[in-house]
Amino acid sequence: MAVLDAMPIFSYIWKKLAGIHLTIVLCLLLAADLSFGYVCLNRNEILFAPLNDVGLIAWINTYGRCNLKSTAWLLALLVLLTLFCINTFVCTTDRVARLIRHRKKYPRLRLLFRLAPHLMHYALILILTGYLCSYTFSRVLDARTLVPGSSLTLPDTEARIQFQSFSPDYYKGGRMPAFNQHVIRPRACLLLIDGDRRRKAHLSYNKPVIFQNYGIFLKDFAPKKKNSGMNSNERIDLTIRKDPGVFLYMLGMLLFTAGIALYLTDWMALKNGKRRSDE
Repeated sequence: MAVLDAMPIFSYIWKKLAGIHLTIVLCLLLAADLSFGYVCLNRNEILFAPLNDVGLIAWINTYGRCNLKSTAWLLALLVLLTLFCINTFVCTTDRVARLIRHRKKYPRLRLLFRLAPHLMHYALILILTGYLCSYTFSRVLDARTLVPGSSLTLPDTEARIQFQSFSPDYYKGGRMPAFNQHVIRPRACLLLIDGDRRRKAHLSYNKPVIFQNYGIFLKDFAPKKKNSGMNSNERIDLTIRKDPGVFLYMLGMLLFTAGIALYLTDWMALKNGKRRSDE
C-alpha cells in the first residue's frame, strides 16, 4: 500500500523534472552564473589554477571555501549542471519510453532515426559525468622532471617511463626573425617499459601518452631555443594523472558522433525525398 501511495508523488516529481519550464529556467540561470563566473575568473585566475592538480574536493575544502566571494559561482555551476543533467535525463527517458511504446507505428530504420536526438542527449550527460569524475576522482601525481637517460616508476605498478631523447621542431621562417631557432613543437621520445614489453612513444603538447591507465602530459621543457648556451641542458617536466573519467567522456563523444551521423542521414533523406516529390 505504501508503494501505491507513493506512485502519484513519484509521477508528479517525474513530470516536473521532465518539464520544459525547468529546462528554460536552468538555461537562464546557467547563462547568468557563467557571465558572473567570467568576471570572477578573469580577476582571480590564481584561485582556479590548482583545480587540475589537487582535484575538485580538495580545492573546494581549501581555495573554494576560503574565497567564497570569488568561487561561489563555480559551486553554483556544479549544482545547476547536476539539475540540468537530471532534467535532460528524465525528459529524454520520458520521450524514449513513449517512442518505444509506439514503436509499431514506425519502420525500424525510421525509429532509429527518431532516437538520434535522444542519443545525443544521453551522450551529453555521459560527457558531463565523465568530466565530473575527472575532477573528483583523478589521481594527480606531483610534477616530475626527467633528463635524458633517467626514468620513473608509475605508482602501484612495475611499469617505468624512461626519457630517451629530445627532438623538437624549430622555427625557421623569415617572417618572425625574433623566433628563429625557437622550439615551436617540443617532442620527447619516451621508452615505456612493462616487464619484458617495451615500446617507444613520442610526447608533445596536446599529444599525451597513455600508459598503464595513466595519462602522461608534457608540462614544460628545456631548452626553449637551439644552441642556447648555458640553458641548453635537456629536461622535460611531466604531469601524470590517473583519470577514471576518460572512458565516460570518450564513450559520450562516440555516442554523440553516432547521434549526429544518424540525425544528418535522416535530414538528408528527408530533404532528398522532398526534392523528388517537388519534381
